[in-house]
Amino acid sequence: MDKYYLGLDCSSKAVHGSIINHDGVLQETIKWTSPIKDFDARFVAFLTNFYEELGIIVERYPSLWVAVEAPIFIQNPRTTMQIASVVYATKFICSLHGLNSILVQNKTWKKVTVGNGNATKSDILEYANKFWNTQFAEQDWADAACVALWCKKWYMELAIELAEEII
Repeated sequence: MDKYYLGLDCSSKAVHGSIINHDGVLQETIKWTSPIKDFDARFVAFLTNFYEELGIIVERYPSLWVAVEAPIFIQNPRTTMQIASVVYATKFICSLHGLNSILVQNKTWKKVTVGNGNATKSDILEYANKFWNTQFAEQDWADAACVALWCKKWYMELAIELAEEII
């Protein structure tokens, strides 16, 4: 059975997801958002949509591992709290679908995938477009794809460690 990896990049306005397979091949990109301007109403709308669509995704990709970019802390405390709310709500929704999810700091996935923990948005987009031989329509999809790639590498290392403990 193939394993699949879902990388999630959250903001106060949307959740971007990218799914790759065990070979690192990009399977699809998904975006959950809402046109509602008020955060509290938008939060409920797009996360309800995320919950419903994640159930369909789990059926399509039965062996799915999930990594979520950890909340970033920015100067505006309100936005920081909103992003953190979205991140932890996505983790909760994943658990409702029986999916384990792991948080990853942005410097960590950037270092492992792009090779530079301080990579800029343009560095990430250039790397992702080359690696997957595509043109990501949005920066956040490139980020999510790199988070998925980090997830694949992290779980592979974990599997090796577990196998070594058994031997």
